[in-house]
Amino acid sequence: MDGEKLREKFFSVFSDMADFSVRELIFGKTKLYIAYFVGFSSREYMNKYIIEPISRAYASKETGVAISSLITNIKIEMLKDFSAAKDAVLAGNAVLFGDIREDALGISIFTKNDAGRSPNEPDTENVIRGAHEGFTESGENNVVLLRRRIHSAKLKRKSFSVGDITKTDISVLYMEGIAKESLVADVCKRISDIRTDAVLDSGYVEIFIQDGKTPFYPTVGNSERPDKVAAKLMEGRAAIVVDGSPVVLTAPYLFCEAFQVTEDYSKSPWYATFIRLLRFVAYLIALYLPALFVALFVRHKGILPEMLLASVTEARANLPFSLFWEVLVIFLIFEAVREVGLRMPKAIGSAIGLVGPLLLGDSAIKAGITSAPILIVVALAAVCNFIVPPYMNTNILYRFFMIIISGALGFFGFFLAIAASVMMLCAKSSFGTPYLSPFAPIDPWGLRDFIFMAPLWAMKRAPISITGKSIRRTDGKK
Repeated sequence: MDGEKLREKFFSVFSDMADFSVRELIFGKTKLYIAYFVGFSSREYMNKYIIEPISRAYASKETGVAISSLITNIKIEMLKDFSAAKDAVLAGNAVLFGDIREDALGISIFTKNDAGRSPNEPDTENVIRGAHEGFTESGENNVVLLRRRIHSAKLKRKSFSVGDITKTDISVLYMEGIAKESLVADVCKRISDIRTDAVLDSGYVEIFIQDGKTPFYPTVGNSERPDKVAAKLMEGRAAIVVDGSPVVLTAPYLFCEAFQVTEDYSKSPWYATFIRLLRFVAYLIALYLPALFVALFVRHKGILPEMLLASVTEARANLPFSLFWEVLVIFLIFEAVREVGLRMPKAIGSAIGLVGPLLLGDSAIKAGITSAPILIVVALAAVCNFIVPPYMNTNILYRFFMIIISGALGFFGFFLAIAASVMMLCAKSSFGTPYLSPFAPIDPWGLRDFIFMAPLWAMKRAPISITGKSIRRTDGKK
């Protein structure tokens, strides 16, 4: 297609776009054009890789070679039709066309402006000992951060473009020979099957690829730490990098992962085991303490010690609500205050998060709306809920359900709900891997990195439940 006609077609398609531009270059009888988006394509890259080498070639009369050989950028693509040229410009590349003397409509040159924030430590996953860098919004940079930690040809990458309008770049990374082939195929199929107009964050992808339509517990993991994702890749998981998001997804995701922290592997296994036990106990307190309290004081007062019953009854004298409604209302107030603290600017939110509950709690007791024992139970359960962040939001809903069924049916409802929950978790899977693995079914090697943590040298094999085969990782310590 003639350069002038192609230029007019570009302006026709990208009409009413003030940031779209076409730079015209004339070298004697040769006329070239560069189509690009201002700001999206780097001016420095276009000057360095396109304009300067071509200008030098024509200035020195070296014009007998193909234009593509003059371009000094290592990443170019020959474009056969206008649709490919349009997509290249929309991806941030510069498209060179005109008298290029090539068997192509134009040449796409990678000039995407990748300027962004540095890989600072994520606020959501701070560590004292460990790498202090996190993923950024650049998908390419995030892949590089992973390759810096895994210098192996086994680290494979598959690329996808998802979103009818946004055409977001998505990469799936996995370790060949460690990750199950069926897992990689399943992840790639689920991503390829996504049908939507826009993918603006990794959360969009997570919703589409998770097991089931509306799972209660997460079946896809996420992290902003390259070292954490690299460790999961070495265990046979797949990583999903979405361009524009600093959160990288991992699959499969197991129940036990919520109790594991990157820093555990830099500590004494004795202390790491103690901390994991503490997290697990706190998790149980957050879920079941309020429901157990309601079941005891509403349905089974007869089995309580007289002193404890008298103390709580005295503290609740003349209160307008029953104990059941009192617990529910206080939890709702706490969640409202927590949400306000999250949505306000950081400085104001911190003040509200600290002062708000204190003032409201003290005022509620003095006003005769609630009692001190209820506030203690609610505060303890609420604080313990923060110790396992991946399940924090899920636990809030599950806790309300446990309180309601315990208030209605007492111990029968309490233990029935727990049994039903455990059976549902046992039947649950994530990308074909049992959700409660390595506990159910039992995986001896996986149990070495569950609640009780063995030294790194004793974790000789990768979890069989994830890899599907026995893979030796170390010969141990001699």
